[in-house]
Amino acid sequence: MSRRYAIAVVVLLLAGTAGCAQGQEYAVPRDVCGVEVQSALLKPLLPPGDSFKQRKTQEGGEDITGCAMDVDNRRELTFQTSLVAADLDPLQVKSTNLLRAGNPQKADIGSDARIADNAAMAYSACTYKGEQHRYVVELWMQNPPTDVDERRKELTLFIAAYLPAAQKAAGCTS
Repeated sequence: MSRRYAIAVVVLLLAGTAGCAQGQEYAVPRDVCGVEVQSALLKPLLPPGDSFKQRKTQEGGEDITGCAMDVDNRRELTFQTSLVAADLDPLQVKSTNLLRAGNPQKADIGSDARIADNAAMAYSACTYKGEQHRYVVELWMQNPPTDVDERRKELTLFIAAYLPAAQKAAGCTS
């Protein structure tokens, strides 16, 4: 094998492995649906890719807001926040969705929470415009990472930080 041929083979191999070692080539946002978050808590929930886009998914006035995060034009994360009546159990309402998300487990976040394999949901009791409500946050993953234990840990850390920040931004006080 000629030296020139060997160099060409090495260059091709290196170019091929560089494409496989794809990282997050986009900037991880500092907000989710307009609520400031530590990008270090959000980063592990987002996959590698080249492009990122955050967009609103619904307009519900004060009661419901949502947004989605796309990486390389594929939806990866969906967020929803809602303000519900104080006597409504949002975890019960979404129990089927949480079961579909995989093995929901109780978490010590807010008034109550569940962390599933591909989702997290938590709520806190709060006062909004002088009336008692429950403020609910949800996070749904479309293409979750394969390490379930690590993913659950990252979902828990994120939702524990996001719930009080989103609640405060919505004007729902404890």
